[in-house]
Amino acid sequence: MNIKKISKNNMAARVASSAESAPSIQDRLDHAKTVVDLHPTALKASVNTQDAAPARLENPSANGGIFVEADINQIDENPFNARKIYRPERVKELADSIGAKGQDVPGIATIRNGRYVLAAGHYRRKAIKLLELPTMSLMVHEGLSDKELFEFSYRENAEREGQSALDNALAWADLLSHGLFESETEIAEVTGFSLANVNKTLQILKISAPVLEIVKEDPSLFPMSNLYELKLYEEAAGNSERTLEMARLMKEGDISRKGIQEARAKLEKPKGEKQQRKTSRAYKINKEGQNIGSIKEWDTGRVLLDVVLPDSAEREAIMLELKTRFGIQGAE
Repeated sequence: MNIKKISKNNMAARVASSAESAPSIQDRLDHAKTVVDLHPTALKASVNTQDAAPARLENPSANGGIFVEADINQIDENPFNARKIYRPERVKELADSIGAKGQDVPGIATIRNGRYVLAAGHYRRKAIKLLELPTMSLMVHEGLSDKELFEFSYRENAEREGQSALDNALAWADLLSHGLFESETEIAEVTGFSLANVNKTLQILKISAPVLEIVKEDPSLFPMSNLYELKLYEEAAGNSERTLEMARLMKEGDISRKGIQEARAKLEKPKGEKQQRKTSRAYKINKEGQNIGSIKEWDTGRVLLDVVLPDSAEREAIMLELKTRFGIQGAE
């Protein structure tokens, strides 16, 4: 069962409807495993590891896909993968599991230009390549669109291990740059995040590269709110050196989001620094017993003249005097 394209006008309604009626990614994967267990020979395609991917699928299963054992060298990564950061220790753990028990759950893929393109299952692919195994189990769906490639990967990641804030920021920026989604609003509708949350998440990419490298070591330790505080802190500090130290402290659990906020407050308004008091004095201008305006001056040096001169000759005379005083040649 393929994910349907979500139109711009009714995207939110379709997402809500599909969440209630369509099987989840995990349901699909569980179904694939069950099918393989019940019919191990009928559904496994006999794939020569030297052959390219088939041009089209034959005898698809009830959920619209077909199970194949695909040559690992014929499988390409999802160009619109929702996950951008992969932890080496997680790859090693999965490789140990697959090495001991085999690949229980197939990846999800489509076919493009005679090759398999993963929609979901990148951790499994990395683990299989680490083990140097020749094939990977796939449930292949024909004709998945670019948006469907993103949606499959996003939903599987959200249901299995969860997307980190940095993963989301990198993926969403990539989707916008490729024109796959036209605006942050569309991303909000597809992912279920608020527009404000999407905007804040994308803002964290303004953090300098050295600091983001610290975050990439274990993105799960850096929730979006913490990363946004790091961004604000770096802007206040004016350089990445202090922010690098803050990121390291946050990674080790030695400072909280509130701690970053307090540190930023000290940078923005150093302790003991008093704000300059801006006092002003006003002088009323009276002519023939009538108030026609005022002159106001501040200790900062600012002077404001606000006067009404109905007499054009008088007005021209004062304007000439002011222009001469300040060297004004003409109107701007």
